Amino acid sequence: MAPERISVVADGPAPPPGVRRAGALDASPGALERIADAIHSGEITVPIAAAYPLEQLREAVTRQAERHVHGKIVIAL
Repeated sequence: MAPERISVVADGPAPPPGVRRAGALDASPGALERIADAIHSGEITVPIAAAYPLEQLREAVTRQAERHVHGKIVIAL
């Protein structure tokens, strides 16, 4: 059985046994399109923690840097 994967953006503690790290370099061709389609169809839900206008970019970055955000920070252009 293949190990489970966890996608990481920044280095952190070692994953538990049987789990390997994976990132963008591990993606297969067409992966981004499949993910976008799954989000669009509702198969995958992306939690949004907060949305900020571009003028509040500094506040958005500060909130993200606190590392206690449960969801994505969205910047409206």
